[in-house]
Amino acid sequence: MKSSGRRVDVGAIVLGTVLLLVGGYFLLENAFGFDLPELNWDLIWPLALVALGALVLVRALRGRSGPDQG
Repeated sequence: MKSSGRRVDVGAIVLGTVLLLVGGYFLLENAFGFDLPELNWDLIWPLALVALGALVLVRALRGRSGPDQG
């Protein structure tokens, strides 16, 4: 089976999903008055940094060990 040559940008998908979820949370809470549980930002931002660092590291290592893209 032939590949279309288009690579999926996992980072863009993850970032887009996170932005959609956080934006949706605040939209539901502020615009529509839903009583949602409070977000603990003291826990969320370090986890986000760790996840971002792991994603960058995995992508860098995968790019070095993968087949030649030439």
